[in-house]
Amino acid sequence: MKKLLMTAGLLCALACAPHTAYSKDTLKVGMDPLYAPFSFQTPDGKLTGFDFEISNALCDAIDVNCDIKPIPYDGSMSALQSGQIDALINTYAMTKERLEQYTMVGPYIKPTARLLVAAESTIDGTEATLTGKVLGIEKSSSADGNRWVHETYGKYMTVQEYDQINDAVLDLKAGRVEAVFADENQLFFAYAKDNPKDFKLAGEGKFIPEYFGLGQGFVLRKGDEKWAKQLQIALDLIVKNGRYDQISRKYFGRNLLSN
Repeated sequence: MKKLLMTAGLLCALACAPHTAYSKDTLKVGMDPLYAPFSFQTPDGKLTGFDFEISNALCDAIDVNCDIKPIPYDGSMSALQSGQIDALINTYAMTKERLEQYTMVGPYIKPTARLLVAAESTIDGTEATLTGKVLGIEKSSSADGNRWVHETYGKYMTVQEYDQINDAVLDLKAGRVEAVFADENQLFFAYAKDNPKDFKLAGEGKFIPEYFGLGQGFVLRKGDEKWAKQLQIALDLIVKNGRYDQISRKYFGRNLLSN
């Protein structure tokens, strides 16, 4: 009888105990809010863009919460190192220098670079039409990338570096440079697509490992194997189930991993 009472009491304790809610892990992601089409804010201040949607898709794939923070590019690495965020998902090139300093997952984009010129420009991407002109580029975190541009275009052009690509495009519009060389996706979405009277793309897109690395990936603190493993699983899942392709085509009309 005593044994029966003890068993009943144990069963009651288990059945009557309050249920503990499952607590999802949270991935803290940082991205620049001024980097359309990859990450930008709507008129009402909400963060959106390709990287924003990809981040949410990644979190859904591995069933974790997404805490996405708008962080200016200049403060991104310090935010990562301080633990304010766990990952930067914002088209960071997987360069040799960056791979030595951080853990990276990817690539999730295989980027091409292209020229942006004024709508009425006769520049077609050939050396003959570029010789003697001024080329605007964004300062790269990759020494090899900067060197490639200077050694390639600098032979017959003046190369002017800018802190932000938008500054280079403003000088293009003002006639202070004749062409801008940068990520084709960004140039198309942010400038050429909606401003055909001002800008157009010229020449062919170039996939340049020296400039962009082997692709663009997610940046984590060095040695962060936990999120590295989960993000790789998540990336594989959204590529396989078509979610990546759906988001990519929404913003660019093509799959950014199939270049």
